[in-house]
Amino acid sequence: MEDMIPCALKDQEVFQRVWQRVMAGRDPDGSPISPAPSGGGDVSCDCLRDLLHQDGEGLPSSCLPGADAPPLEEQPPEEQPPAEEAPAPQPPSQGLPPREGNSWGGDLPPLWEEPQGGDDRAARLRRHVMDALEGWQFYRHLARRARGTDARALNALAGELHKHARKLSAAYFLLTGLRYWPTEVLGAPAIPSYWGALRQRHQAEQRQETAFRLAADDWEDPDMLELYGELADACQQRCRRLRTLLEQGV
Repeated sequence: MEDMIPCALKDQEVFQRVWQRVMAGRDPDGSPISPAPSGGGDVSCDCLRDLLHQDGEGLPSSCLPGADAPPLEEQPPEEQPPAEEAPAPQPPSQGLPPREGNSWGGDLPPLWEEPQGGDDRAARLRRHVMDALEGWQFYRHLARRARGTDARALNALAGELHKHARKLSAAYFLLTGLRYWPTEVLGAPAIPSYWGALRQRHQAEQRQETAFRLAADDWEDPDMLELYGELADACQQRCRRLRTLLEQGV
């Protein structure tokens, strides 16, 4: 049979038929030669000799179809177009003032800083601004110890004093060209008792009314005279409202 080994690809179909007669009883699909559609085989002559010497036990692993096929060349990765670089952020505009949380942006006047001599009216205005802010803080904390209509009334008094502090601070700026709004120095007020706090604020409003009327004597500006008259009248009204809170609690 060794002489029948086809060493030309065109003779491998003949070997296929001979193999089936010699290896009768085996699966005809077990032949190591599978003629290609074009009429040629897919096993070399050397591999067929090895097959014959092994008594049909099968092809060596090196002769299996595709064993000697060279590995497919790896396709080079497709070159990706270079990513476009993001434009560098533009520097902030040079001429625009930074914003500070209000509509004025950074166009704010300088803060008042001690020591500051000069007009007694300026020092008195600073004292009035601080008194109004302290009263605002006091009413806010006192409202937390009240309920219902009393709490609403105290919060309304606090809002009123905050508004008056702004008016006084604006008057101070018109006089000096400086800002004065010392909220950062405010602390929690001492409130020993609810009734005692109402009495304490009633006395403070009476003193403040007197201070406003005395301060008005130092001014000839009609706007300042009107402002001090308004603030003094507001102190009187707050005294009445505090008295009403005490009467309701009796």
